[in-house]
Amino acid sequence: MAYFKVIASGSVIEVYEYEKDPVMTDKTKNDDEKYNQYEKILLEKDENDWIHDRGDRVEERRKQTLREARNLTRRLALMNFGSGSAFVTLTYPDTRHLTIDDIDVADDDFKKFMKRLKYKYDRNFKYLAVREFTKRGRIHFHMLIDYEIHDTSETMIQELERLWGRTIWKHGFVDIKPLADVDNVGAYLIKYMTKDISVEAFKGHKAYLCSKGLERPLELRGDEARAVIEAYMLEDKKEVFTNSYISEYLGTISYKEYNLKRL
Repeated sequence: MAYFKVIASGSVIEVYEYEKDPVMTDKTKNDDEKYNQYEKILLEKDENDWIHDRGDRVEERRKQTLREARNLTRRLALMNFGSGSAFVTLTYPDTRHLTIDDIDVADDDFKKFMKRLKYKYDRNFKYLAVREFTKRGRIHFHMLIDYEIHDTSETMIQELERLWGRTIWKHGFVDIKPLADVDNVGAYLIKYMTKDISVEAFKGHKAYLCSKGLERPLELRGDEARAVIEAYMLEDKKEVFTNSYISEYLGTISYKEYNLKRL
């Protein structure tokens, strides 16, 4: 009998179907422990700790860690942002281009930006940000934030960008886009996440920067997962993405993603 797992993140529902029943090795973990597993872009262990492992096994562990980090970022975006949010890009000028070696400095700049933003508007913001590295290795940030833009005219947005760039970011340029027409903000954000998982300087840094208290996706297994599939009649719906692969321990695993906004 097939075993199902469902992950619901806002309007996006992901369905995993396993040929064999997975062993529940994380039953005793609380939610924070489970999610903290994948909050680091690279494994915390030093390379010397893996000296007895095969090189391809190390690389596969790194790739798996990155996949989980990207998935978690995507799901957090879907759970917490949408219409009424904004997509913000923070860049540095050519005169001050920070690189992979300057992650701590860049992260500090970002945190100060959020503090100034909170001070200016006298409110806490919900946000989720990722770093992107250009082909020349320069850092900039992409962020989802619960800042609603009421006047979306080009003139007003440009005025807001200049204001934030000059008085709040203070390190370069700001680009702001409203998200009224984006139905999958998770995919919109993670396309900017770094795909380089072998950079030594990136070890130990979180895959994303975020505000406290973001809602976590809902994960259901077994009968509860089947109930969601039946309630939404997903077996009769069109998937937005499908995939399947073979696991040594679980047999064939099929993956289907549904977007309720498109059904």
